[in-house]
Amino acid sequence: MKQKATFFLLGVVLLGLFAGFSKYVKRGGLKKLDFDVTVKLQDNIPSRFDQLMDDGAILADGIVSSVLVLSITAWVCIGTKKKRFFLGAAAIPLAFFVLGVLEIYGKNMLPHPGPPFFMVKQPTTIFPKFHVVQPYSYPSGHAARSTFLGVIVGAIVFKRFASMPQKRKLFIFLIAGYCVFVWVSRIYLGHHWLSDIVGGVLLGASVSLAAVGVLNLLFRGSIMQKQ
Repeated sequence: MKQKATFFLLGVVLLGLFAGFSKYVKRGGLKKLDFDVTVKLQDNIPSRFDQLMDDGAILADGIVSSVLVLSITAWVCIGTKKKRFFLGAAAIPLAFFVLGVLEIYGKNMLPHPGPPFFMVKQPTTIFPKFHVVQPYSYPSGHAARSTFLGVIVGAIVFKRFASMPQKRKLFIFLIAGYCVFVWVSRIYLGHHWLSDIVGGVLLGASVSLAAVGVLNLLFRGSIMQKQ
């Protein structure tokens, strides 16, 4: 039981770290580091990668990631006929919903303005199409969603590819690499500060690990196994 509770407890700890880090950001922590990291990335990454950085993060978009979460939930349920497992699998979209609520709360209540307009790469207009204007930028939704998806998919891959260690390592590497790409792209494009990314990563990791933990606690085996 203690081993099964590890994921859930880790999720709770990370959620506490997210709350503490959010208070630190609210007090103005990391302002200089935020600016320095953005300048460093924009100075060292060639501008020809601007479009790739922008388009490459599509999987962490709100609508796309929502579809992916539902697809992953269906994937987890494949091969089982237990009705209670279907109910337990609802922990994944429920956790994703909680993530969205906390993101919206932070961006509307925590006074942390994003990078100034002159640092934004390739702005199409002052008010880009489909852009939702929010008063603050903390936490990064893209960082939170990419981390959430990375942890959930990574957990499934780790278990279901246990008999194929080389493929498992490759998939885990690709998943981690994509998450890092999304995090870096948000800073480079001037959409978020480093502190926004850290907050998003802590939020995404905490709720996804909690979801994995719930399934581990409720069902024999885990989220990653066919039941």
